[in-house]
Amino acid sequence: MIFNVVSAVILLIIVFSLLVSAIGYISFTNSFKREYSTSTYNMAETAVTLVNGDSIDSYLANGENEEYLLSKTRLDTYCQKMKVSIVYVIKVDTSDYGSFKSVFNSVNNSVDNTEYTPWELGFERETTNDEYREDYRALYEKEIEYATVYRTRNLKNVHPHITTLVPVKDSKGNVVSLLCIQRPMRELREGRTPYLINVALSTVILAILVAISYIIYIRKEFVLPLKKVSDETERFARETIQGESLGKISKIEEISSLAFSIDEMERKMLSYIDNLTAVTSEKERIGAELSIASTIQENSIPNIFPAFPERRDFDIYASMTPAKEVGGDFYNFFLVDDDHLAMCIADVSGKGIPAALFMMVTNILISDRTHMGGSPAEIMTFVNNNICQHNEAYMFVTVWLGILEVSTGKITAVNAGHDDPAIYRKNGEFELTESKHALVVGAMENIKYSNYEIQLNKGDKLFMYTDGLPEATDKDNRMLSTGGMLAALNKCKDEKPESILKSIKLSVDEFVGDAPQFDDLTMMCIEYNGMENNMDSLTLEATNDNLDKVLAFIDTALEKYGCSMKDQMKIDLSAEEIFVNIANYAYGDNTGNAEITVENNGGAFSVTFIDSGTPYNPLEKADPDITLSAEERQIGGLGIFLVKKNMDSVSYEYKDGKNIFTMTKNI
Repeated sequence: MIFNVVSAVILLIIVFSLLVSAIGYISFTNSFKREYSTSTYNMAETAVTLVNGDSIDSYLANGENEEYLLSKTRLDTYCQKMKVSIVYVIKVDTSDYGSFKSVFNSVNNSVDNTEYTPWELGFERETTNDEYREDYRALYEKEIEYATVYRTRNLKNVHPHITTLVPVKDSKGNVVSLLCIQRPMRELREGRTPYLINVALSTVILAILVAISYIIYIRKEFVLPLKKVSDETERFARETIQGESLGKISKIEEISSLAFSIDEMERKMLSYIDNLTAVTSEKERIGAELSIASTIQENSIPNIFPAFPERRDFDIYASMTPAKEVGGDFYNFFLVDDDHLAMCIADVSGKGIPAALFMMVTNILISDRTHMGGSPAEIMTFVNNNICQHNEAYMFVTVWLGILEVSTGKITAVNAGHDDPAIYRKNGEFELTESKHALVVGAMENIKYSNYEIQLNKGDKLFMYTDGLPEATDKDNRMLSTGGMLAALNKCKDEKPESILKSIKLSVDEFVGDAPQFDDLTMMCIEYNGMENNMDSLTLEATNDNLDKVLAFIDTALEKYGCSMKDQMKIDLSAEEIFVNIANYAYGDNTGNAEITVENNGGAFSVTFIDSGTPYNPLEKADPDITLSAEERQIGGLGIFLVKKNMDSVSYEYKDGKNIFTMTKNI
């Protein structure tokens, strides 16, 4: 144990020393770099006065002259006197700053034992890297006065060095080239190494001294007394019987107090264990019952999603978060038949077990009565009367019940004192749907409830909820409110129902913060996608020669949509009659086009013929009297009559200069 304590202390000293070393190392390096940066910049500012900026282009174009050689000699001398590695002047290609040409290049290899080879006048090479490229651009465009580049890694046997770049300007103040000074930083490495060695030696000496002191003092006054306390605690945990008093076991008052507390704890713990055993037994029984009740409640409502994976015409999602183990809110949804979806959301007065039982009864009554048929108002009247007959606890429930006709998007609903749903119109925003509220269920018998309607179009969403959402309260007793709910909804209005509910739950959690959940939170959202609308189209020349193409096109489309052979033959006979009439009469002696479309609207197959010929409505002609003999009947009209008999509906309109004839067969 002593070893562990001492090791921990030594480890702390080492960590502290490493931290101090790191901070000192970084501070030392940064200070050194700042000093190098300032002094090298001053060197560069002095060196740039040795170069005539007006002659840079002349040097590169015409070669060395007397002025060039004089400047070269001065720069060479300056490089030697200032003990820098390189002083060079370059003209950068300003089109992309990707290359440059050497103007002056003075090298002093004796500074850091390098083997730099001086560049000749006009020597061209690519820019070293993106850092240099950006510095070149900034200097030429006068965004900065100078640039500094440190090289301390990947040096390829070269000492760490600093390069300072300053602009060379002509007499007009334009930047015509750059002067660069490369200076070794040997002192940086030479100065840091002794510092690190001194810190390491100090750490070792301090660790040894501390270890010896702690071994002597801690063992006597800390470790051994604590071991007695630990042994006694372990013994009590193992035997659970009162032991001998520890008494004053250390000069450290806190450890002696701990020993006294252990003795007192043993006495009180034995008494507490006796009481806890009885309480725990009762609590476990109640907890098990609540867990079973929660499972039963959860399984009484739809909780597997997607609920209708085979349906594409709507998407529905719901969630319920009780304030306690069980709650009084509930939701339900189910298909009454293939074209009608029942949706219900409700909030029982009160919370806990009584509300959960009342919720179960109400849910069962609504579900069973809805499957029997009838409007939501009739269903709610029935449920209310049955609840009132057996409501000795005088509880009540707010209910919103709606039945969606999937094929049309029409919802027939009833509101028994519940919060109005929020509706989202495609490309719009969520807003409340206002309706007249009836009395809550369970308050009074023989209440007559009234229906109202909500029309959903493709892409619309309906959001239903209990008052636990707008009345969610934070620690300052501020409520989220209906406005806050709508604002949260509109942040995720374009998402799917599942994502909307999860987003709203996160918004509520963020608003409430650490405040406890006050009420049950139940939500449900449905997105109406509409019935599938499948359509194929063909445009071709309206001639009798193309009749086979028209029939083949129609047959292919009908087979794709699963049309039976019997219905297909009736549609083909009717299509032949209409197309032949267009080919022979629509355009007279001329030739025009005909457009044919086949559309499947949920099992209703429509074939539409569109032409730009002479306006003609074949439905205006009276049907022939088929009770007469062939000799007695007037010629004509029999073909369109057969079309009417084979199809479930036919229609004609003349719009935008086009004859539009549609015939529909229900499958």
